[in-house]
Amino acid sequence: MFHIDISKDLYLSIFERRHASDLYPLIERNRAYLSKWLSFPLYTDKIEDTIEFIDKSLERYSNNNGFWMGIWYKDQLVGAIGYLFIDWKAKKTEIGYWLGEEFQGKGCITIATQQLINYAFEMLKLNKVEINVAKQNVKSLQIPKKLGFVEEGTIRDYEYLQGVYHDRIVHGLLQTEWLNQK
Repeated sequence: MFHIDISKDLYLSIFERRHASDLYPLIERNRAYLSKWLSFPLYTDKIEDTIEFIDKSLERYSNNNGFWMGIWYKDQLVGAIGYLFIDWKAKKTEIGYWLGEEFQGKGCITIATQQLINYAFEMLKLNKVEINVAKQNVKSLQIPKKLGFVEEGTIRDYEYLQGVYHDRIVHGLLQTEWLNQK
């Protein structure tokens, strides 16, 4: 399966069913934290839900329409990153990511996102990558800023989580902008 070696300590690997036994406990440990910004922890109640998520991700991968990968740091699953979709007509994708709270501050998400940006532009020949982040998620908002994304706007009341509406900040990066940064 699809695998990206980044360093001796960090790699990305497309989720397979066998990863459910690592993924579900990571979600369970971080449920309260992740639920502030994301909806999936609210309906991931058992390992079977995680297996179903992995199966859907593999189906999207086989249909060439996105996928999710595990982020592995020192041989431990620490989070996930992926293409939420691939729009082949518009030549764009959106990257989504999350990291267990205890693994933040090591640069894993920034480096993993760089890898998926490179892959989108160099291998998939896409024109645009987007990252949408909850306005209140200050740490996550730093990732697109660090990587040279342009803030394109706000989707108001995008998601309703734990009794609160969250705006989403839309960030975009064009292939030409990425290449000019290199």
